[in-house]
Amino acid sequence: MQKLIRNILLFIKNIPRGWIDAWRHYFYFKGRTNRSGFWSFAIMNSLVAYVLFLLSAQLGLVYGINLYTKYVESYLLFTIYIIASTAPSFCLCIRRLHDLNLRGFWFWIWLLVLFVSIPYMYVNFVCQWFILLVACYPSSENERFGSPPQSSFTV
Repeated sequence: MQKLIRNILLFIKNIPRGWIDAWRHYFYFKGRTNRSGFWSFAIMNSLVAYVLFLLSAQLGLVYGINLYTKYVESYLLFTIYIIASTAPSFCLCIRRLHDLNLRGFWFWIWLLVLFVSIPYMYVNFVCQWFILLVACYPSSENERFGSPPQSSFTV
């Protein structure tokens, strides 16, 4: 039990390190990213986006967009951050697939199906669960995409 608690505390301590590591490898599609690196980025990215969302709301940095017949409010700092974090998110997903000994091509297929399935809630739900399962699956020992990351999150 103590080992589990120690591992959880170590993971929490390394969350900012995994987030920085993903930003350092902004357009790096080669190599591998382990589970820790993937989840560190996902958790920290969500927290930063949420804080920027709240900050935009508090500062009144909200602007409206007319999309066809609907009026949509957008939060400036949140929107800028989401656009900026798109590339590292995509690269991180592809490197995570490499860690599972899968080609990055599967990410683009998933992304295409996700966008096509937006009106169809059940298909979209299955797509979201697919990426979640991929993110949780243990690393492969195969070295087709390079050696597994040992001390850092990305190789």
